[in-house]
Amino acid sequence: MIPTGLFDRVIVISLPKSVDRRQHIQRHFQDIGLADYTFFDALDSEAPEVAQLFGEGKVAQYPPCFRCGKLECGKPDCNNVLIPQQVAVFATYLALWRNIAATDDRVLVCEDDVMFHPWAARVLGDLSQCIETGDLTFSGTEPALLRLGWALGPDHDEALPFRFDRNPRMSNPCHAITGAYARALLEEFDRINHTVDVYQHKLASASKTYGVTIFPPIASELSWSVGSFESLIHPKELHAQYLEMEGRHADARLYRQRLASHFTDVAHRNPE
Repeated sequence: MIPTGLFDRVIVISLPKSVDRRQHIQRHFQDIGLADYTFFDALDSEAPEVAQLFGEGKVAQYPPCFRCGKLECGKPDCNNVLIPQQVAVFATYLALWRNIAATDDRVLVCEDDVMFHPWAARVLGDLSQCIETGDLTFSGTEPALLRLGWALGPDHDEALPFRFDRNPRMSNPCHAITGAYARALLEEFDRINHTVDVYQHKLASASKTYGVTIFPPIASELSWSVGSFESLIHPKELHAQYLEMEGRHADARLYRQRLASHFTDVAHRNPE
């Protein structure tokens, strides 16, 4: 069972058309005893908010690469230009932050491919105790970011003791913010210079002062880490491998065709 007393609201970001992901949330949350949550409708790349951000010049353009600030990252699998899908995710979070900023709520935010791990209740209990004793501050009237879940890795280990530090993790799959933190993010936002997870968890000034990373992470996600859901931004080979493991070889072949033709970066040619 997931204790929710820490949070005033639980929000799941999801595209309305992502029926399979919403069904996953409904089943998974029922299994872990999390009944009180709401879906927050994500924006897709065709949304007028996305066109407006591009039209107002609020999206960084190539060159340079938005990741490394150079003409080339040197990473063949790394996109160097912010594509409409990434801008749509950022626009979705801007709308979410405005929603939360209008309150003093403490909000648990999850993406719709989140997967909570069996030790989540234990970690949240330890976290609650730290907040009660004043070792951590988590009040809606004060800025706070709790990084609670990220891509599956060595940190996801039930045997690890509870601890926290301030080193960033890209925790959009599962994190908690306060109304005051949402207001700080909006006040600092000027234009989209990177992906929204990097802005929220690493680049924003508020993240450096008010961001806390909780160990062991209580959740991971199913698209990047496992591949059971396809990525809705850049297709990943991992999903093709998952389809093959499921015996869906024709689907895997079709998905790899999409992967081969997917736009990832812009080529730069030096003027002669």
